[in-house]
Amino acid sequence: MAKCADCTYLNLEDFNDDGEYWCDKKCERHLATDPECGSFCKAYSRSSGAISNAISYSKSKTEPDCYLTTMLCNILNLPDDNIYLETIRNFRKNVLQKDEKYKALLVEYDIVGPVIANALANDPLRETIAKVYLNNFIIPITQFINNKENDRAVDKYYQMTNNLKTFYGLNNYNVSVKEIDNADIGKSGHGKYIQKKITLQ
Repeated sequence: MAKCADCTYLNLEDFNDDGEYWCDKKCERHLATDPECGSFCKAYSRSSGAISNAISYSKSKTEPDCYLTTMLCNILNLPDDNIYLETIRNFRKNVLQKDEKYKALLVEYDIVGPVIANALANDPLRETIAKVYLNNFIIPITQFINNKENDRAVDKYYQMTNNLKTFYGLNNYNVSVKEIDNADIGKSGHGKYIQKKITLQ
């Protein structure tokens, strides 16, 4: 699946500090790593270097400590655009980030996710652990998403995070109401806590 960086409508000259670029078609900002949408138009004249730089910039701002990426890409050596990550990313963008009832789930991932990612990366048994979580959690989650069983996908996702928190002794990492309220839901769930920008009136 192509990414926004491959699309002619994504203006690589117009970007912000959050790693987002301006989409001339939809008149809104998107990460270069976002998957293609219905308005996608291949940018044939765009160099692979420009595309790679945009993707790297978005990643550096949004997904520095995603434990799913740590498991699948850093430990199991799957490509960044593997079917599991792409499915979960689409679910995050099109379902979770659009509904306030999932905000706590997304914010928890941003706060405890980096700690889990670090614990995994330094675990001598990381490859075995990553395989267990792939088979017992990640694959079932993607299957639920593909079957439009959103509630079951979310429940399994909660189980995965709670299981990892218990496994690494991180049950004291709880998300406060203030942290949830102050989070930018549209940028949550990437493994990096981002607060809403305050606008002065």
